[in-house]
Formats: sequence, C-alpha cells, structure tokens
Amino acid sequence: MRVGLRVVKTVIAIAISISIARLLHLEPDHFAGIISMLAVQPSVYRSLQSTLSHLASALFAALLGIGAALLFGEYSLVIAAVSLLVMAIHVRLKLTASLTLAVIVAVNTIGTSDELHGTAAYHQLLLVLIGMLVGTAVNMIRKPVHREREEVLLVKSESMLRTLLYYIQQDLMSARMTPYKPQMRLQIEEVRKYIESGKEISAFIREDRWMNRSSGPIAPGELFRTYETMVERVRDLSKALQKADLNCPERQRLIRAIGVTVRLQERVMQGGKIPAGLMLKALRPELLRTEGEGALHRLFPYYQAYEALSEYVAEFSGIKQTFLFVSSRAIVEGREAFFKLQA
Repeated sequence: MRVGLRVVKTVIAIAISISIARLLHLEPDHFAGIISMLAVQPSVYRSLQSTLSHLASALFAALLGIGAALLFGEYSLVIAAVSLLVMAIHVRLKLTASLTLAVIVAVNTIGTSDELHGTAAYHQLLLVLIGMLVGTAVNMIRKPVHREREEVLLVKSESMLRTLLYYIQQDLMSARMTPYKPQMRLQIEEVRKYIESGKEISAFIREDRWMNRSSGPIAPGELFRTYETMVERVRDLSKALQKADLNCPERQRLIRAIGVTVRLQERVMQGGKIPAGLMLKALRPELLRTEGEGALHRLFPYYQAYEALSEYVAEFSGIKQTFLFVSSRAIVEGREAFFKLQA
C-alpha cells in the first residue's frame, strides 16, 4: 500500500497539535489532533479557507454553548437544542462545510463546562485554533504536488485520444467497425475519466497559483477542456461510421485522413507547427463528390465523419504547450493497447 504525501502531513499535524495542546494543558487535548485533520486540504488555498471558516464557526458554537450551559445547565435537552440551533444556522447560511465542527465544539463546550469551571469555551477555541493553524502550516511547508500529476494525466489523456483514432483507422482498414455499444463507448468513457481527474487536479493548481512566482503559458485545466471537446469529436466520428457503407471508395480517403490527423497531432504535441488551414480545407465535407441520390445516401455518414474529424483537428491545432510525448505506435505495440477491442 502506497502512503501519499497528504497522509504523512496529516499524521505530522496530528502529532504536533496534540503535543501543543498537552503543553498548554488544554482539555480534551486529542480534539486539536482531530481538528488538524480538517486543515490538511488538497491545496494550500483550501487549507486557509477552511481555517477561517472553521474558526468563525468554532467561535460562534463555543459562545453559544457556554451561554446555554451557564443559563440552562448541561442537560441533554440543552445539548440537543443547541446542536439543532447550530445546524439550522449553518444550513441557512450555506456553511455546511463547518457544520460538523461547530456541533462538536458546541457539544464539547457544554459537556466540559462544569469540569473546566467556566473556561470550556476558551479551551475549545484554543484547541480549534491550534489544530487549524498547525494543519495549515504543515500543508504549506511542503505544498501539495499537483503539477506532476497533471502532466501525467495530460500525457495519458492525449495519447489515449490518438490511440482511439488509431483503432478507428484499423477498423476501417479491416472493413469492420467496432460496435459503439458497449465496446467503443466504454473506451471513450475511460478517456473521459482521465480527463475529469485532470480537471480536478488543475483546479487545485489554479487555487494555489497565487503562491507561485511564475506561471505556465496556459491556464491550468485549459488543455483538459480541449481534450474534453476532442473526445466528443471522436465519439461523433465513431457513431457516424456505425452507419457507413464500408465498401464505399470514400473509406480509403478517410483512412488516409485519420492517419494524417494522428501524425499532425503528434507533431503538435512535440512543439512543431502544422498546416492546420490546409488540413481543415481538405477535410471539408463539401469536397465529397456525389453521383446521384444513392451515392449521396452512401456518403452521408462519411460527411458526418469528416465534419467530426475537422473539428477534432481544429481543437488540437491551437495547443501551444508541450510536455512528455509518447507515440501512438509505441503505445499500441508496447502492450496490447489501452483497450481490448472485441471482435
């Protein structure tokens, strides 16, 4: 089992928080360790945001709890009523992220008010403050590593897109199309999962961008949004060819067009320039030659395929950022492929 950096930082934050609470003789000292877990977030920005939100909720809950304990005592009905009030206010203000902490602070404040002789609210606030500050500080010492994960997902997503095109080309060459449901659909969904994961990682990078002195040429997440559009065009291409007449001579032209598209995409990913305008012009559906209504009916799926392919080219032709590159042939030949196509 692999232990991630966030787990290690959480354990360190717990140990430090409890140690500080014990040095200050705060009760219950373990509560600081529990709070520190909430502060170690996927991004530093979220750690700071949660610290401010939790501190405000803890202050409110502690004051409400000690006030209720002094006025009405620490009866179970008082604890239940205060908990209900705290939850209702947080839900009303849409502060549900801090709701659980606020309820715990309120309950602990009332429950320990007799033992701590009126300093229960003070102890609860200090414990929350220690836990949140320690957790945030530990998270900032070694910032969450997202850039490397983003690059890995970029490589996987882009190479899988090219591999999908390669498989569609192989299907056309063998004059049989893999059924869209369920095989091709499952493969496309697999690519979408990588893209969605990448968008989540990019969101963390975007949140912490204010801490970096330099930033990349492209905003985090922009490439994944481009890939998201590209995978939809691959889906359109596959669905269009489900109805295509594979005995039509236009099949050979489409095979060559897909091959050129893959090579152009490889060149873009390596930082090269491509004649995108010429390629898009060659892929215009209106260039198809028709001879009668029957021929037009046979060519219509190819018309849709060229349209999807031209939009696919238009998307990747605007990419300016380069990163680690893996060729489509290496992917397919290195192992049986990302996906197993069933006959």
